[in-house]
Amino acid sequence: MSDLFEAICTALPLIARFSCGFATLIDLSNWRRKTVDGDGNDANEYLLSSYEGFEEAVKLRQPLLVPSKMNSGVFNLFLPIGDCFLIINNSGHVGLADKLRIIFEEAIPLIARVAGGEAVLFDQEGIRFQSVGPDGRESDRGVGQYTYMGKRAMELGRPVIGPSLLEDGALAVRIPITDQFGMGVNNVVSVKQKKLLAASSQHNQRHFTFADIVGKSESLLHCLRQAKQVAETNSTVLVFGETGTGKELLVQSIHSASQRSNRPFVAMNCAAIPSSLAESHLFGYVAGAFTGARKAGQQGLFEQADGGTLFFDEISEMDLALQSKLLRVLQERELVRIGGKKVIPVNVRVIASTNKDLFEMVARGKFRQDLYYRLNVIELRIPPLRHRIEDIPLLIRHFINEFRAYFGTFVRDISEEALECLQGYPWPGNVRELRNCIERIMNLSTNEVVGIDDIPVIIRKQEAREPEEHQEGQARPMPVEPAATSLAFSSGRASEVGQSFDKNLSWPLSQGSLLKGSTGATERAVILRALETTFYHRQKAARLLGISSTTLWRKMKKLGISPGE
Repeated sequence: MSDLFEAICTALPLIARFSCGFATLIDLSNWRRKTVDGDGNDANEYLLSSYEGFEEAVKLRQPLLVPSKMNSGVFNLFLPIGDCFLIINNSGHVGLADKLRIIFEEAIPLIARVAGGEAVLFDQEGIRFQSVGPDGRESDRGVGQYTYMGKRAMELGRPVIGPSLLEDGALAVRIPITDQFGMGVNNVVSVKQKKLLAASSQHNQRHFTFADIVGKSESLLHCLRQAKQVAETNSTVLVFGETGTGKELLVQSIHSASQRSNRPFVAMNCAAIPSSLAESHLFGYVAGAFTGARKAGQQGLFEQADGGTLFFDEISEMDLALQSKLLRVLQERELVRIGGKKVIPVNVRVIASTNKDLFEMVARGKFRQDLYYRLNVIELRIPPLRHRIEDIPLLIRHFINEFRAYFGTFVRDISEEALECLQGYPWPGNVRELRNCIERIMNLSTNEVVGIDDIPVIIRKQEAREPEEHQEGQARPMPVEPAATSLAFSSGRASEVGQSFDKNLSWPLSQGSLLKGSTGATERAVILRALETTFYHRQKAARLLGISSTTLWRKMKKLGISPGE
């Protein structure tokens, strides 16, 4: 039998490798034995007691397959061959499955980023135990939940592909890796980005409408009501608003609601075009008008916008010489190209916008008075964001949904604490600054609900600070009146109001805040008088009271004072 023992020992390394475990051969006549591991190396230190069922197999002296009770998935095979006893197990196979699981747990963040979607690992029952977002960050999303496709893939032992439940048009695949776990990926983000690109392409061909403007504050609604009335006419409109308030959004909405909506909407940023090029850009030129001119000449913006709307953004930045030429076209409704003689009639509606006080610029000789009155036929004022704090939560959630769809992140809402912090910040950059802030948060936040720690530090530290006043020598931004005021409120009128308020109150303004130490009823009466005196201009009322406009808004909310009370 020694020859049989030696012959089988020669094949023992191959048997161990094939079984991916340990292989042992015992000569029962003298209890010689030899053990090798799955790599073909001697492993005589491996104990026979590690083979569960060994004693029973020796007694029976017949082939026996015994599953391990200590290690799930491990089997011990006992084969009597003459006076020899061959024992094989697959313990190395189970170890390999564990190694594969570790490898895939480390790899799925990369898989998710490359696939452009979510990547998950699930067990043999289809229950998710790890989930990674398209940005490569781990998430609790769906962990512990059942996935039918995962269960199906484990049952069939092959990949299963089907539609993703997260996005129409997206696909998901579930792949069994071992008999213990599988992996799944989808392409949700890439599908969303393709849709967004298609929507963006369509968006470039359409204009914004009033439905795209987010807000419910009375000051904004008042502005929108006026704008909708104005849209039905062909009158020239001058839109006042600080930087970032959405002047072009309002102007495009007016165009979309007008009878000219099916005609061109052409915009000119007066601050972006050098004065040397602005004239040819606006009025066009004929062939050979100047060096470098196109042989066929070129239409100007007036001709391009014929029948539609021509929008002058930041009209305050237009050169004085060009202002006089613009005035003539507005009066005569006709133009002559540079270098030409032919008179070309134009039919355009002109809308202009500015973030500066044009009346003050007229007084300082920085803007033509006749052009100012020609443009200022109908005046619309967009309130700054600090004057419509109640719109901030709506805007924030609107931007969260917008960026959530674009980035594919799982940020879905914002906490009340974070909302209060953002409402306390004065937002000198208005809606544009708020949008940029939310985009930053959506890129960096690791939480589904935005918390106070996700807010940029500069906002947390400066939330109570009022916007800085204009520097001397610069044009002062136009003050924006709330709904209850008239359209114009000159600085002289404001001064008279302040003096009147000071005389009518029993507390001198020089003593600091009028509300300090006041009871609730007194505080309410003082706030109401301040608001009435300033025609419900919150910022001016706050200055008279010696508090910030944000503090005033909070006190109004606490005391139940509505804007139109």
